[in-house]
Amino acid sequence: MANQNLHLPQDALKVPDGQNLAAVKLWCEYGIWGLLFYDDQSPWRALIECLHVCFDKARRGEAIFDGVDRGSGSAHEVVRYSVPMNWTLRHLIFRDRDILRIADSESVDENAMWTAWQAALDRSGIKYDYKYLRNAFKNFGDFARAVELLRSAEIESHTEKRWTSKHLLPLGPSMIFPDVDEKGHADRKYMRRTGELMYLMLNRSSQRQRLEALIRSRLLPADSAWNRLAARLAGPDQSYSSEMPIGYLPLGAHEVYNRLAADWVSLLNLDSIPTESILDPLQRVSGLLQSLYIVERARETIDDGVPIPPFFLDLVGAPGNNPIRKLSANQHKRHRTMITEAMNSYLDRFAASEDWQAVLENTAGRTLATHLLTERFRWPAPPTPDPDRLPSAEQQLADLRSATQAGKSHSIGPMFGSHTRQIGMLRSARGAGTWYAPTDNFLEALVLTNVRSPMEFGDFLQLLLKRYNLVIGPEEVREAFRVNRVSLPAPQADLQENERRLEERLRVLGFLDRKSDDCAFVINPFYRATTALVGDQILVPA
Repeated sequence: MANQNLHLPQDALKVPDGQNLAAVKLWCEYGIWGLLFYDDQSPWRALIECLHVCFDKARRGEAIFDGVDRGSGSAHEVVRYSVPMNWTLRHLIFRDRDILRIADSESVDENAMWTAWQAALDRSGIKYDYKYLRNAFKNFGDFARAVELLRSAEIESHTEKRWTSKHLLPLGPSMIFPDVDEKGHADRKYMRRTGELMYLMLNRSSQRQRLEALIRSRLLPADSAWNRLAARLAGPDQSYSSEMPIGYLPLGAHEVYNRLAADWVSLLNLDSIPTESILDPLQRVSGLLQSLYIVERARETIDDGVPIPPFFLDLVGAPGNNPIRKLSANQHKRHRTMITEAMNSYLDRFAASEDWQAVLENTAGRTLATHLLTERFRWPAPPTPDPDRLPSAEQQLADLRSATQAGKSHSIGPMFGSHTRQIGMLRSARGAGTWYAPTDNFLEALVLTNVRSPMEFGDFLQLLLKRYNLVIGPEEVREAFRVNRVSLPAPQADLQENERRLEERLRVLGFLDRKSDDCAFVINPFYRATTALVGDQILVPA
């Protein structure tokens, strides 16, 4: 029952007793945002981990999303899932360096090529049984081409990850792998539950049933050409990872959950785009919504009545300390400081609680403080068995507070920066700092997700503000910063140029059509009226 005693925000779900917190040394971050957001887990890997849960639920014949039990008011989902180990396929795709070399040789002797490959496996100490491949493919050349084709579906192929942490596009049950070490132990080096939290957000959204149908039809089928090819290469390997418990997400409901699910529904309904092409914008908008969740939870925890600082996007890209880049960089700094302020506020509320006040008033306060901070925050006791030598209760809380403010790796702050950078919204340059500057792929994801029928450019800018708190031009800056035209945080001419650069970027990408000097429309060429959702207004195709 130790998990039930942790300090939680108001309306948070109780931490399940089965949640393993052995590695947790300080609870503050996880109590606010969840267990856990991890900087070394990219948005791509978060998406794949989320789909791991979906694949396993479908394999077991269960509903993918069954919601959270609101009846008791405190029942967090208890989900355990496993993932196909896929050792034979994983070796072929990510580790073998002999298949293509042998296929490119001048040999025309089929037996000689298969024998040469087996000899290479033996020299490398590879014990997998690949005899089934000779029946699965007409010849060695077809086998080699199949391997080469499937390697083109690797995500983040530019990264230097161990072969047991590499992944393919999740286009079917034969194309997924767990994150393990080379002995098969699930050390979760690059998959630390950020995707599990994404799953929990979707599971608690108001659109989960609508989304489940789309996930089953677009992401889980085993009959796709990619998955059939992977299954032929994988052979009869049916081993699975040990069952893994899912992470912890504090709030049973949040508006970000609904926006995340709505974006998934919107993208998965674009049936004119192949599934393998829709996954990139899907991981980008998912990363965006999880980043927004981090900032929104920080604002809710601080609870000072101040609106969330907007994300100001630099489209000008001018060098130097120009007003546009400076404004964007300042907004990023403000978002980062909100994270530490939130943890401070979290501790302030605990310090004002009756439990802590009782400790301060007790003559045995030193010992009681040690027990209470360990119980509520998993804060390690001071290294002394003598209660008289313990720091004062006030000092113990101050030490805990200092630990939450200390910059450390793999905490929520670095994760926020890493996530926004990898989805294409954040940029860094030596000597210039860090600021919000969108890539073309990020802009494409925004258009594909949000535009159906042609949308007037000004309406598109308003949509970005209302839905994601993204601002670009002077009107949206004035509204988001709540200032008049005279008090804009950057010169109006520069903001107008920033807006014009976005329009030009969208035009070059094929997402904008200017009809006249006063009329420009953002278009989604992949949206068709036939993809309109049930209950949606039928729209004229762009």
